[in-house]
Amino acid sequence: MPPICHLNLAPTFRGGERQVELLVRELSSRGREQILVVRHGSSLADRCADVDRLEIRCVAANPIAAGLAVRGSGVAHAHDARTVYSCLLARLLFGVPYVITRRVVNPQSKSWLRSLAYKHASLVAAVSSAAAVELQKRHPEQQALIVPDAHASLVANDSEVRRIRAAYDGKILIGHMGALIHSHKGQSTIIDAARISAERYPDWHFLLCGEGGDEALFREQIGDLTNIELLGWVDNVGDYLEALDVFVYPSLHEALGSILLDAMQFGLPIVASNVDGIPDIVEDGVNGHLVEPENAEQLLEGIRAILADTSGRLKMSSLNREKAGRYGPARMADSYETVYREIGDPM
Repeated sequence: MPPICHLNLAPTFRGGERQVELLVRELSSRGREQILVVRHGSSLADRCADVDRLEIRCVAANPIAAGLAVRGSGVAHAHDARTVYSCLLARLLFGVPYVITRRVVNPQSKSWLRSLAYKHASLVAAVSSAAAVELQKRHPEQQALIVPDAHASLVANDSEVRRIRAAYDGKILIGHMGALIHSHKGQSTIIDAARISAERYPDWHFLLCGEGGDEALFREQIGDLTNIELLGWVDNVGDYLEALDVFVYPSLHEALGSILLDAMQFGLPIVASNVDGIPDIVEDGVNGHLVEPENAEQLLEGIRAILADTSGRLKMSSLNREKAGRYGPARMADSYETVYREIGDPM
């Protein structure tokens, strides 16, 4: 049975790379032989080093090297923008059929080579309805299949959760996790909200987990505020999610936002931007509140509405735990295994 070859040349480990890891681990648990093609020094390679039946091929960070590394596989799967060209090369050289997963909503510029790569893909998957719409604007020949991302099945350590809560005794913890890039994740809006809430809601405390290019800017914006912290990268994500009271996600654009699924798994009510694929999983007034991006007052009102309605908050919590069950890694792997079968993998 030829292996499935996953390709990802991203220089960092973010949401898309986490989804690759989840898929690879789930397929491994089913006995699948797999290849993972990544750039030298990839964090994704380090995180997948213990996966059974997985051959990791580290290559130079260019599509040609990655395409040549596909040789010997039965189906290739491009998980980032650069490796769509690698898969096209592997198709032309070795006859390997391929799948493309589109995890962003940014409009694509015109490119004859990209159009050729999408044209020759056996199937294109999008993580949300918004991602599918944007994809088909540029590649109308492809009928995109929607395969949502998965939550990471995170767990929490009770003693660590107690430690976090004790460190903020008497505070309502409002959290966010994501790369520190305002033009994508919108964290300056959280900082603005913290500044406004310092006097209005002195028992609110904001925790931002993550790292990224805007960290220095955010620290400058925070200044002497004492009700908001940048915690940097945290490995114990589940502990922090379990410790939070509300999760906020004011992105300016977002194909789906897989961390929202993790927050839902922990029963967290959510206040998120009403953009792109987020409304696929957050329904305003049902399992959270949707607000306009870069509107700190709306963000604050969404948080306040959740905290002021105890019974409604409990309903949101219960609904989110239930809804997260429909977005597990097994469900994502089921969808992709069906795709692999349809394009000729003998399974």
